[in-house]
Amino acid sequence: MAFDFSRINTNLAALQALDALNSINQKLGAHQLRLATGKQINQPSDNSAGYTIATKLGVRASGLGQALDNIGSAKNLISVAEGHLTNINDILASMKVKATEAANDTLGSDERLAILEDLQRFNDQIDQEYTQAEWNSVKLLQSTTDFSFQIGAGTTENISGFNIAKQVWTSGGTGFNAAGLNVVASSTSVDTLTTSTLSTDYASAAMATGATPLGNLTELASGYYTLEIATASAGVNTVTATITLRDTEGDAVRLSASGSGSTTDTSLSTTFDATAGLTNLNLGVGFDLTLTGSAAATGESAIYGVTYTEGGNTVGDQNQAQAFMQQIDDAISSVSSAMRYTGAIVNRMTYQETSLTVAKTNTLAAHSRIMDADMAYEQLEASKLQILQQTATAMLAQANTMPQNILTLFR
Repeated sequence: MAFDFSRINTNLAALQALDALNSINQKLGAHQLRLATGKQINQPSDNSAGYTIATKLGVRASGLGQALDNIGSAKNLISVAEGHLTNINDILASMKVKATEAANDTLGSDERLAILEDLQRFNDQIDQEYTQAEWNSVKLLQSTTDFSFQIGAGTTENISGFNIAKQVWTSGGTGFNAAGLNVVASSTSVDTLTTSTLSTDYASAAMATGATPLGNLTELASGYYTLEIATASAGVNTVTATITLRDTEGDAVRLSASGSGSTTDTSLSTTFDATAGLTNLNLGVGFDLTLTGSAAATGESAIYGVTYTEGGNTVGDQNQAQAFMQQIDDAISSVSSAMRYTGAIVNRMTYQETSLTVAKTNTLAAHSRIMDADMAYEQLEASKLQILQQTATAMLAQANTMPQNILTLFR
């Protein structure tokens, strides 16, 4: 580019120096901003593609970090449950020692009564452990609540259905209290069953439905049930009875005419001679049903309220103490199964924790490579531009003085 210093209206050299100075100032400002923030991308216009990719990586890294925190909280929750389970297991071990002591016939009735009182105090502490085992006011050792743990940044990366009681009692269970573990120590081992008619569309005397307990009702938990009975004519003097037993939540209890329980049937149908009636039908849950006086020609139905109280375990003699020893062994097995389950979940979380830590580190490394400034390079560039800024300023000053040389022509 040619410069004509004999023309003074337009100082091209000064304008060129000014443009260079402005460009240097702009570049220097960008490098100084990067040095100040530590980022090479400070706004989308710096690198729109890189900014988009880095934003996604940053979000994922934050999600992985929160998932790591979630795993830590989940481990703490499980540790609370494990602590109480450990205490319950220790209590059961002490109960086993007491029951074993009671099984020895060198003891008299007073000594066995003293042991029974100790066992009852152990029951109280088991129930206390069961009550105290909670997290954010949610019970951990009962079957009513399932937990889901978010252990990853993706929507499907979770552990769902964590429920210790359901894991141990797949067919249902109340929890790890003394009653749920079937280690309630009592001075009596007699189960009780009472019924009352709730509704009927026939004279109650006509059918005379009754329910009587058998010797052992271990299939049912203590509580209130409704027994639904409907009959229909199946021929001359022949009646078909359909029987359904429901718990307090209205769910049907599985029944079986064989008396051994069922894995699928939620109602039981049986046919009998109306003149003879139905005697001692075993429902498979621990009690018999007797139907008499049913009219074969018409259908009948009734709903009975059933209050069942499960008998306790006594150690009044050697046989009872030995039976109680076996029930304690079964309870210890249930608690051990629960602890195996929680241990396996914690181990899985530990592996997931290691995996997430590696993933988070690598994600942050990729984010850093895009977003973070190379401080050494930025400092070198800033130093170079600062020197150029000074030289450009000096050249601008010189260019501004050049038109004054024309004045020498007028001397």
